[in-house]
Amino acid sequence: MKQRGFTLVELMVVIAIIGVISALLVGLNSQTVGASAMNTSDELVSAYNLCKMRAVSTRSWHRCEVTPTSLTIYQYPTTGMTKPLSGTTSGWLFVETVNIGAGVSIWDRSTTACASSPCTGAPTAPNTSLLFDVDFRPDGSSTGGTLFVTDTGQNKMYRVVVYTATGSSYARNSW
Repeated sequence: MKQRGFTLVELMVVIAIIGVISALLVGLNSQTVGASAMNTSDELVSAYNLCKMRAVSTRSWHRCEVTPTSLTIYQYPTTGMTKPLSGTTSGWLFVETVNIGAGVSIWDRSTTACASSPCTGAPTAPNTSLLFDVDFRPDGSSTGGTLFVTDTGQNKMYRVVVYTATGSSYARNSW
Protein backbone atom coordinates (compact mmCIF):
# COMPACT_ATOMS: atom_id res chain seq x y z
CA MET A 1 0.00 0.00 0.00
CA LYS A 2 1.40 3.35 -1.08
CA GLN A 3 1.07 6.36 1.29
CA ARG A 4 -0.03 9.79 0.09
CA GLY A 5 0.36 13.30 1.54
CA PHE A 6 3.13 15.43 2.98
CA THR A 7 5.47 14.68 5.80
CA LEU A 8 5.72 17.03 8.74
CA VAL A 9 9.25 18.04 7.71
CA GLU A 10 8.11 19.01 4.20
CA LEU A 11 5.27 21.08 5.61
CA MET A 12 7.61 22.89 8.06
CA VAL A 13 10.07 23.70 5.25
CA VAL A 14 7.30 25.27 3.15
CA ILE A 15 6.09 27.36 6.13
CA ALA A 16 9.66 28.52 6.83
CA ILE A 17 10.12 29.58 3.18
CA ILE A 18 6.85 31.53 3.27
CA GLY A 19 7.96 33.21 6.52
CA VAL A 20 11.30 34.29 5.04
CA ILE A 21 9.66 35.69 1.90
CA SER A 22 7.08 37.57 4.02
CA ALA A 23 9.81 39.07 6.20
CA LEU A 24 11.69 40.27 3.11
CA LEU A 25 8.59 41.88 1.62
CA VAL A 26 7.71 43.69 4.86
CA GLY A 27 11.29 44.96 5.12
CA LEU A 28 11.07 46.70 1.73
CA ASN A 29 9.11 49.65 3.15
CA SER A 30 11.33 52.74 2.83
CA GLN A 31 10.05 54.48 5.98
CA THR A 32 11.14 53.54 9.45
CA VAL A 33 8.58 52.42 11.99
CA GLY A 34 6.82 55.38 13.56
CA ALA A 35 7.92 57.87 10.91
CA SER A 36 4.59 58.24 9.14
CA ALA A 37 2.19 61.13 9.52
CA MET A 38 -0.58 58.76 10.62
CA ASN A 39 1.53 57.14 13.37
CA THR A 40 2.75 60.55 14.54
CA SER A 41 -0.82 61.87 14.68
CA ASP A 42 -1.88 58.85 16.73
CA GLU A 43 1.09 59.40 19.04
CA LEU A 44 0.13 63.05 19.54
CA VAL A 45 -3.47 62.04 20.31
CA SER A 46 -2.16 59.59 22.93
CA ALA A 47 0.00 62.32 24.48
CA TYR A 48 -2.96 64.71 24.61
CA ASN A 49 -5.12 62.01 26.19
CA LEU A 50 -2.40 61.37 28.79
CA CYS A 51 -2.23 65.09 29.51
CA LYS A 52 -6.03 65.25 30.02
CA MET A 53 -6.11 62.10 32.16
CA ARG A 54 -3.31 63.39 34.41
CA ALA A 55 -5.04 66.77 34.79
CA VAL A 56 -8.25 65.12 35.96
CA SER A 57 -6.60 62.52 38.21
CA THR A 58 -4.17 64.93 39.92
CA ARG A 59 -6.68 67.83 39.99
CA SER A 60 -4.05 70.19 38.59
CA TRP A 61 -3.52 72.00 35.30
CA HIS A 62 -1.43 70.29 32.63
CA ARG A 63 0.17 71.88 29.59
CA CYS A 64 1.12 70.22 26.30
CA GLU A 65 3.74 72.39 24.63
CA VAL A 66 4.18 71.65 20.93
CA THR A 67 7.13 72.50 18.67
CA PRO A 68 7.74 71.24 15.09
CA THR A 69 9.70 68.26 16.46
CA SER A 70 8.24 67.43 19.90
CA LEU A 71 5.39 67.60 22.39
CA THR A 72 6.28 68.16 26.04
CA ILE A 73 3.90 67.65 28.96
CA TYR A 74 4.12 69.82 32.09
CA GLN A 75 2.13 69.72 35.35
CA TYR A 76 1.29 72.80 37.39
CA PRO A 77 2.31 72.09 41.01
CA THR A 78 -0.83 73.64 42.58
CA THR A 79 -4.17 71.82 42.63
CA GLY A 80 -7.46 73.52 41.81
CA MET A 81 -9.03 75.55 39.04
CA THR A 82 -6.94 78.70 39.56
CA LYS A 83 -5.47 79.46 36.13
CA PRO A 84 -1.66 79.50 35.99
CA LEU A 85 0.20 82.15 34.03
CA SER A 86 0.03 81.56 30.30
CA GLY A 87 2.95 81.79 27.90
CA THR A 88 5.55 80.42 30.30
CA THR A 89 6.40 77.03 31.77
CA SER A 90 8.38 78.58 34.61
CA GLY A 91 7.32 76.86 37.81
CA TRP A 92 5.74 73.97 35.94
CA LEU A 93 6.95 70.40 36.60
CA PHE A 94 8.29 68.41 33.64
CA VAL A 95 6.39 65.16 32.99
CA GLU A 96 7.34 63.72 29.59
CA THR A 97 8.51 64.58 26.06
CA VAL A 98 7.28 62.86 22.91
CA ASN A 99 9.70 63.34 19.99
CA ILE A 100 8.45 63.46 16.42
CA GLY A 101 10.17 60.92 14.15
CA ALA A 102 12.40 61.89 11.23
CA GLY A 103 10.52 62.51 8.02
CA VAL A 104 7.45 63.94 9.77
CA SER A 105 6.82 67.39 11.18
CA ILE A 106 4.12 69.50 12.71
CA TRP A 107 3.63 72.28 10.18
CA ASP A 108 1.47 74.66 12.12
CA ARG A 109 -1.43 75.05 14.47
CA SER A 110 -4.78 76.76 14.77
CA THR A 111 -6.36 77.90 18.03
CA THR A 112 -9.74 76.61 16.86
CA ALA A 113 -10.77 72.98 16.49
CA CYS A 114 -11.08 72.10 12.80
CA ALA A 115 -13.61 69.28 12.88
CA SER A 116 -14.14 68.85 9.14
CA SER A 117 -11.97 69.21 6.06
CA PRO A 118 -11.09 71.56 4.38
CA CYS A 119 -9.85 73.57 7.33
CA THR A 120 -10.00 77.33 7.17
CA GLY A 121 -6.50 78.70 7.60
CA ALA A 122 -4.70 75.41 6.87
CA PRO A 123 -0.96 76.08 6.46
CA THR A 124 0.71 76.43 3.08
CA ALA A 125 4.28 76.38 4.48
CA PRO A 126 5.89 74.99 7.64
CA ASN A 127 6.09 77.21 10.71
CA THR A 128 9.65 76.55 11.88
CA SER A 129 9.23 78.73 15.00
CA LEU A 130 6.06 76.95 16.11
CA LEU A 131 5.37 77.02 19.86
CA PHE A 132 1.79 76.08 20.75
CA ASP A 133 0.36 75.32 24.19
CA VAL A 134 -2.81 73.39 24.94
CA ASP A 135 -3.77 73.63 28.61
CA PHE A 136 -5.94 70.99 30.27
CA ARG A 137 -7.97 72.03 33.30
CA PRO A 138 -8.65 69.75 36.28
CA ASP A 139 -12.24 69.28 35.03
CA GLY A 140 -10.96 67.77 31.73
CA SER A 141 -11.71 70.74 29.48
CA SER A 142 -8.94 72.40 27.49
CA THR A 143 -7.95 75.50 25.56
CA GLY A 144 -8.29 73.38 22.39
CA GLY A 145 -6.85 73.74 18.93
CA THR A 146 -5.68 71.91 15.82
CA LEU A 147 -2.22 70.68 14.81
CA PHE A 148 -1.34 70.08 11.16
CA VAL A 149 0.97 67.08 10.66
CA THR A 150 2.58 65.96 7.40
CA ASP A 151 5.46 63.90 6.06
CA THR A 152 8.36 65.51 4.19
CA GLY A 153 6.84 64.94 0.76
CA GLN A 154 3.40 66.14 1.83
CA ASN A 155 1.98 62.83 0.62
CA LYS A 156 -0.02 62.28 3.79
CA MET A 157 -1.54 65.13 5.77
CA TYR A 158 -3.31 64.70 9.09
CA ARG A 159 -4.72 67.06 11.66
CA VAL A 160 -4.92 66.47 15.39
CA VAL A 161 -7.98 68.15 16.86
CA VAL A 162 -8.40 68.96 20.57
CA TYR A 163 -11.88 70.11 21.58
CA THR A 164 -12.31 72.89 24.12
CA ALA A 165 -15.35 71.75 26.12
CA THR A 166 -14.43 68.09 26.53
CA GLY A 167 -10.65 68.08 26.06
CA SER A 168 -11.08 65.10 23.73
CA SER A 169 -8.52 64.72 20.96
CA TYR A 170 -8.74 62.94 17.61
CA ALA A 171 -6.58 62.39 14.52
CA ARG A 172 -8.28 63.19 11.22
CA ASN A 173 -7.17 62.56 7.64
CA SER A 174 -6.42 65.65 5.46
CA TRP A 175 -6.50 69.35 6.23
